[in-house]
Amino acid sequence: MKEGMLRRRVTIALGGVMYALFAAFGWQAEHYGESRIAQGLLVSAALVLPVVAALRLLLGQSEKNANKPDWDGAFSAGKAFLLILVCYVPMFLIAFPGSFAYDVPFQLEQVFTGQYSSHHPLLHTLLMGGCVALGRALGNINLGAALYTLIQMTGLAACFALVCASIHRQSGARAAKLSAVFFALYPLHMMMAVNATKDVLFSGLFVLTLALMREVLVLEKKDKKLAAGIALCGAGMLLLRNNALYALAVWFVPALLLLRKKALRTALAALLAMALCMGANGVMKAATNAKEGDLCEMLSWPIQQMARVRNLHEDRLTPQEKQAIDELMPGESWRLYDPTISDPVKFEFDTAQLLSDPGRYAQAYVSIAVKCPKAYVDALLMHTYSFWYPYGEYGVSGYYLQMGISDLYYDWCDFERISSQSLAPRVLSSFSWRFGAQGAMQIPVVGYLFNMGLIVWVMLYFALREMYLGRWKSFVCALLPVLLWGTFLLGPVMAGRYIYPFVCCLPVMASRVREV
Repeated sequence: MKEGMLRRRVTIALGGVMYALFAAFGWQAEHYGESRIAQGLLVSAALVLPVVAALRLLLGQSEKNANKPDWDGAFSAGKAFLLILVCYVPMFLIAFPGSFAYDVPFQLEQVFTGQYSSHHPLLHTLLMGGCVALGRALGNINLGAALYTLIQMTGLAACFALVCASIHRQSGARAAKLSAVFFALYPLHMMMAVNATKDVLFSGLFVLTLALMREVLVLEKKDKKLAAGIALCGAGMLLLRNNALYALAVWFVPALLLLRKKALRTALAALLAMALCMGANGVMKAATNAKEGDLCEMLSWPIQQMARVRNLHEDRLTPQEKQAIDELMPGESWRLYDPTISDPVKFEFDTAQLLSDPGRYAQAYVSIAVKCPKAYVDALLMHTYSFWYPYGEYGVSGYYLQMGISDLYYDWCDFERISSQSLAPRVLSSFSWRFGAQGAMQIPVVGYLFNMGLIVWVMLYFALREMYLGRWKSFVCALLPVLLWGTFLLGPVMAGRYIYPFVCCLPVMASRVREV
């Protein structure tokens, strides 16, 4: 009893401090564009007690409901699949042949020129590029684009239906049916289903892997089909995003420390997924002779930090430190610094120069950090705050969710490009602005369905709930999306497509399951 009481108090205290800090410093980032540390700590201290009181109320109520039997009954994964897919069709017609923006031109260039790179997932590049190439060979490139969109929509709906089936086995029919409605009607699912970006199929496979892992771990099932499902779906998600590989590698530590032998079956299936991913990636790289991606993709934080200091605190730098930054960011590209997105400076970053003398540049980075610690903190704050603070206005440079067809970066193309053939162009234009550009934040209440910070807060709450209730198997499963979120904080920008995996995970994390 004492152990349970201590666990509950620690959970509430940790949650109270976390949310209070997020609220105080996130507000500063949105309104000041920088941190005011003393003020932020004082505001956080004032917020802790109200937040703790709210968490005590919410978590206490969840404890009362924890062991209530769920409404059971029949559930049809096939019907759920049809419902979800049908709900995506109107957006397909509005955006026909789909939304081909983001990295699409670069990926298509690889397919049509034969010059491949692992900068983008080869699996996604080959799938999308193969469909578009087929359409071109048949005389209509838009048909190829539409084929890819249909494959993606169908695959996503299938993943979600299988997730609902897993939730049915874990939590009953009511939870499964509510999850199916969420996957069918939540607006972001409809928009993402027709967006040709790796994040869509990745998100579907990620949440399916999570659901199957929880089913095996929490219910202690020894079903070989479930283990095979984890391995295959896990390999698919890993092939589509390296972030999942990093998150999964870290996940093994708390899983084995907290659950020990009970986690072995799930851990072995996850290890098999990693092995299958590496094998498949190796085959695709060999077959396409793909070059490795640029290391700078992993350096958004230091790039932003050094660029900020070079712009705002030049007077504190020595000639040697200025020279180091100028060499890494040639042509004074550090002047392109945008606090919310690293791409402008990152695109000009000289990775070869960095690798020519990494020790020297690392030393410069550290010496600048000692002189300008607040600038480094502010660079991280401005770069990431929208991913952990429920902002009142979408303040990130760049679209929340790109829709339609990109006209940029097709200099290599000397043939017909994908073009928009929307059946409702005015609706598409409205969606592109109201939802795509601004994340619907100009629409009262509705905007918070898309608010990245709020979605993350909800996700973190479900992880805290499992800790509060002492359901450690469920807690270990909830850690995987939280760890994935941590890797996304290292990315180049916080945008709607990056929040999508966590939106997809909410039904699994929210559903109650009695641990064996």
